[in-house]
Amino acid sequence: MIEAFTRGFRLLLPDGQHLDGAQFPSGRALVVDDPANGLATAATLLEHLLAGYHGARIEWPDEPTEAEPAREAWRVEYCRGDAWLPLRPTPDRQHAVDTLARRQDRHPDAEFRLVRVATTYAVEQP
Repeated sequence: MIEAFTRGFRLLLPDGQHLDGAQFPSGRALVVDDPANGLATAATLLEHLLAGYHGARIEWPDEPTEAEPAREAWRVEYCRGDAWLPLRPTPDRQHAVDTLARRQDRHPDAEFRLVRVATTYAVEQP
């Protein structure tokens, strides 16, 4: 079965440069290697494209990378004016919930929220 959508990726070159690319449902792939002039390189298979970039590796948007491994932390944020300001993050959710409760007790008129920081950013209920 062929996937229904084209999947974007980032091609990381050994020199630290990164190029935007895409893999199509057919398996074909392209990478924009000269964005200033609007030029790209394409191949019938992703493996063939990679063969042209010795030492390069692919970073998919939905997979953890070496540069940013999967992580999760919790923090309390408080509202000042129209901005949410973060307190120190902790890997322990219960510690963050306890911090939230202490802050709310000490500052009943202030607005606080519990935030889970991970691959996505979500405001959570205690």
